[in-house]
Amino acid sequence: MEGINLASQFCLQLAFGVLLALAFVPRAPVGRLFYRLMGTTALLPLLVAAVLPLTHGERPWSDPAVLSTWAAVAAWPFFSGSLRGKAWALALGWALLACVAALVFTLGRVLPTSRAPELALAALSALATGAVAGSVGLAMVLGHWYLTVPKLKVEHLGRLNRVTIGALLASVLCLGLSLLLFRERLDTETASLFGPRGLFHLGTRVLVGLVLPLLFAAMARGSLQYGNTRSATGILYASTVLVLIGTALSLNLQDSYGLPL
Repeated sequence: MEGINLASQFCLQLAFGVLLALAFVPRAPVGRLFYRLMGTTALLPLLVAAVLPLTHGERPWSDPAVLSTWAAVAAWPFFSGSLRGKAWALALGWALLACVAALVFTLGRVLPTSRAPELALAALSALATGAVAGSVGLAMVLGHWYLTVPKLKVEHLGRLNRVTIGALLASVLCLGLSLLLFRERLDTETASLFGPRGLFHLGTRVLVGLVLPLLFAAMARGSLQYGNTRSATGILYASTVLVLIGTALSLNLQDSYGLPL
């Protein structure tokens, strides 16, 4: 079922984004609860992506995407606060690699006729979109941590905000390359991305999922320069809503035009 594959892809993108963002706060003195909370936030969509295809008879246990997803799930006890230092980094790296593999295998099912370069660009686009959602969401949660750990250095939140900006720019680049390289495929008589309906959805995706979050990230950066973590957290809260809408719109465009946009 196409819907099951898209749902699995959405969950894998979110999990990847949270895990990637978590890698940029390895030494923040926020306590184990933060890592347990964010690790579990990544675990939940991974479990959905692992179980959903099985319960609907879409894939067998031996499917590479299913096995890769369960491999990421298996690392949860280790990257969610039980370990620190190099052991924690290795567990998180394992989960990230398994998550990437699962997403690539899932995209291979969603885009079965795609050639290797097209699949590679689709995977990069999907990973960038997930990185945006994960980094903004984790930064928003970290911002709330300053209420309980007032002496927490602002640089930790600033680093995550820079990750968000980098992920947004990567997503813009992937979107531009997809539009440039696959223009003919996206401009068909039955469903043209460059017609009124397609441009409306694409414009909404760009404005809501990319442009406004970039603007909000710049505003958050300005707030953090003055040490104002509360204002930055409020901005990140609004941005989290926008990027989740943008991620959903990206999948909707993919469902209509056959490419992650």
